[in-house]
Amino acid sequence: MTDLADLDIEGAGRAIAAGELSAVELTEACLGRATLLEGDVKAFTLLDGAGAVRQARALDDERARGDTRGPLHGIPLCIKDLIDVEGLPTTASSRVLRDNIARTDAPVVARLRAAGGIIVGKTNTQEFAYGVVTAPTVNPWDRDRIPGGSSGGSAAAIAAGMSLGGVGTDTAGSIRIPSALCGISGLKPRPGIVSLEGIIPLAPSLDACGPMARTASDLGVLLDAMTEVARERVEATRLRVALPDDVEVAAADPEVAAAVADATRVLSDNGLTTVEVSLPSFEEWDVPRSLPLMLEALEVHRSRNWYPDKQELYTEETLGSLRYAETVGAAKISDAARRLSELKSALVAVFERADVLVLPATQGAAPTVAEAMNKDGGHRTPVVRRLTRLCGPMNVCGLAAASVPCGFSSDGLPIGLQLVGREESAVLAVAEHYQSLTEWHERRPSADRFGSTRS
Repeated sequence: MTDLADLDIEGAGRAIAAGELSAVELTEACLGRATLLEGDVKAFTLLDGAGAVRQARALDDERARGDTRGPLHGIPLCIKDLIDVEGLPTTASSRVLRDNIARTDAPVVARLRAAGGIIVGKTNTQEFAYGVVTAPTVNPWDRDRIPGGSSGGSAAAIAAGMSLGGVGTDTAGSIRIPSALCGISGLKPRPGIVSLEGIIPLAPSLDACGPMARTASDLGVLLDAMTEVARERVEATRLRVALPDDVEVAAADPEVAAAVADATRVLSDNGLTTVEVSLPSFEEWDVPRSLPLMLEALEVHRSRNWYPDKQELYTEETLGSLRYAETVGAAKISDAARRLSELKSALVAVFERADVLVLPATQGAAPTVAEAMNKDGGHRTPVVRRLTRLCGPMNVCGLAAASVPCGFSSDGLPIGLQLVGREESAVLAVAEHYQSLTEWHERRPSADRFGSTRS
């Protein structure tokens, strides 16, 4: 029998609507999973168990009166600690904001509440979302691995069964990277689709807020609640899927490349037309796309009087990035802008021939915590460049992009398939079609095995 904490949103929602499951039972199952695993996983900056149960009881009372709010009625959700939840701290996982208590819900949180979502707590992020490690959170599939970032706490909480869904932000892959590494599904919408009000920015022109869950179908349910924009339903088999004509463009590890190739065959064997497209190596994006992000982040921190005023409170990684941004000269900025324009044109041109581009979400599976600490001569660690390489360009181009599970490495680590398009409807249609044909998204990390590794 499936543990309640391992249900997906749609299945749990149907059971609640039918009176077969209560919101309290589901919430207590997720909180019970947190009791078992949170000491190891460290997904949350604050777990509001008592508040979650109060919300669940109120929603059960509503249902008993015959009132239901839709498919999210009674569903436990987690919120990244960049996003305001009334009465709870919004710290961006930084000492800089350790005393910052939200006065109101961010609009995205208010919409999820109105749809019946239960807020179980705030999840850990890389400090100010500026990185991919999300320490001290660990990956539920292997405690020696990172969950990815910066929405690593949300991904880990959902993968581990502490929440059925959640909200993350994505500036260079921060939803898709941890979704891929933790074996869940995550969507970065286009700019303007989900409100960013009440959310601490990293780089405003690149930031997006989006849903994270176990299935692509659940992403659609969450997205519909998070935005006022009606989502068009698209028939996946009418869409054209683009594949790079040179596998070295993505330069993925062999196991990742093989899993993505298998996923592509599943799509092409089941009604989708595939076309090959030429793209520059994604490594060419590294410097041009990173400069606008760094410069915008510096301006955000200066404008809010965080940097340099409170520089002693930052972690070394964030402080180093802000200081590096101060040294970037005009000539380098100009050269990067020129090259970025060329790269953007090449990527966007793909969608003149196809509806959805298929890529790996990351070049490899989750690195170890030790590997993530390695440094070289660059201002960012190699793991940042490697994990953001295939995701960051989509933010620059303003495209919709999702990661869904498509396999596992020989070490038993999840692998993510990235689907990119001009609109969320096409991306989600292909993702749902793929998941209707595969079972990778149904796998869960073993709570018993993980708990037994405690030191």
